[in-house]
Amino acid sequence: MNKTQVTYEVENGIGTLLLVPPEGKPLTLDGEVMVELEQAIAGLAAEAPRMVWVRSMSERFFCVGANLNVLQNTNEETIVPWVMQGHRVLNMLEDLSMPVVAVVEGYAMGGGLELAMACDLIFAADGAKLAQSEAGLGFIPGWGGTRRLAGRIGVAKAKYYYYSGAMIDAPKAAEIGLVDFVGSKEEIEAERGRFSTAVAANNSNSLTQFKTILNQQERAARDENAAVEAFRSISCLQDPDTKQRLHDFLTKKGKKV
Repeated sequence: MNKTQVTYEVENGIGTLLLVPPEGKPLTLDGEVMVELEQAIAGLAAEAPRMVWVRSMSERFFCVGANLNVLQNTNEETIVPWVMQGHRVLNMLEDLSMPVVAVVEGYAMGGGLELAMACDLIFAADGAKLAQSEAGLGFIPGWGGTRRLAGRIGVAKAKYYYYSGAMIDAPKAAEIGLVDFVGSKEEIEAERGRFSTAVAANNSNSLTQFKTILNQQERAARDENAAVEAFRSISCLQDPDTKQRLHDFLTKKGKKV
């Protein structure tokens, strides 16, 4: 297996969306993986479990965003379909009617962090590292990260962490509101059990209505955000500095392969 795969299962009323890494490599995203993710989300929507956990089978990586194949083929013509595909899929995840919680172990960067932020809550292992890191290549977050990051930690902090590209460790992420629970692997498993039991004990329709009301309050802003990120992404790719950064990154990666 040489690429990330996406599977899902429902057991005892609890759904799990699982990211499976390629052997010996970090979890990354491309068009095929996004199709698998979309299919898994649709499957979970149809089976309607009481809640869904989103997690990776890797303890080192949750997801680090776009893979080399995507970056090698990114240009002013391909960027808009890529951005719109990501918005469509992550909006589907956000719109699942039941509670959805991401469990982040290891690194969640770029599109990987955007994937986690499309969930209702984020539980992070105490060694997790998170970053909205696109500026290093000259890109902007393209899958709702500009809106969701600011929604979680506030506009000023979103600017600080995006401008600096700083990696955020799990305790700091909890302090600023980026994640909602931090603990050891054992503590996370215990909290998952407690939280799943608590959710299952409540009326599922009331949870759905509550989530729907909150999500619909910013639906117009979400729809507008997709078009804005697509347009601004074209501007980024027209920048000679971005082209040079991307060239240098791909050349460096090519030497390691």
